[in-house]
Amino acid sequence: MIIGAIVAGGSGSRMGGNLPKQFLNLQDKPVLVHTTERFLRHPAVDAVIIGINPDFYDDTRLLLQTFFAEAPVYLTAGGSNRNDTIVNIIQFACSQLHCHDHDIVLSHDAVRPFVTDQMIRDSINAMNTCQICTAAVSETDTVAGSADGHSADSFPDRNHIFRIQTPQTFRIGSFRKVYDTLSDSEKAAATDVCSLFDSHGIPVRLIEGSRNNIKLTYPADMIFAEALLQSETDDTE
Repeated sequence: MIIGAIVAGGSGSRMGGNLPKQFLNLQDKPVLVHTTERFLRHPAVDAVIIGINPDFYDDTRLLLQTFFAEAPVYLTAGGSNRNDTIVNIIQFACSQLHCHDHDIVLSHDAVRPFVTDQMIRDSINAMNTCQICTAAVSETDTVAGSADGHSADSFPDRNHIFRIQTPQTFRIGSFRKVYDTLSDSEKAAATDVCSLFDSHGIPVRLIEGSRNNIKLTYPADMIFAEALLQSETDDTE
């Protein structure tokens, strides 16, 4: 099976307001619905599992009943951090959908509603030749390092710098093999799946992302997202 694992456990504090950003509306639908639809429409994806902040579990269940009553979309409680949420999604996939070690998981931010068919296809195809891959885009700005957060002390060559996006894709067995050998502190230090694999010396394959595959974080991002969505609508008319 191929599973779209949507990580939606965040509180969205940087966006402001009372609702997590995955529940904010883009045009006439919540961001989470747009993201889920992107995976459902891809013919290779068998099911979507959403890992949600437990505080919003019931609200999300009602939302899925409204938009995906007949679709293979499932809900499970998220964990205390990103990787714990992915662990919960994998446990659900194995216990409820009978997934196995060979099955593929595309872990994706709920608040990246512009993932493309090409990214999903390339991520799945990459599993024939690697253990872990991630969407990424090359850096176009000059970047600086700063040990104290106040003064720049290094200027890495931007030609070798990439901004990591999602989906981040792996087989269930590969994830378990890596995750189960980490200490609690190592698990806590890893910010995403790529960090987990990298800590074991496993190369992370980069597949081409998109500059439109933005992560909605601040209020201005919603304005840009509305414009992107309208542009897509105009292109299909």
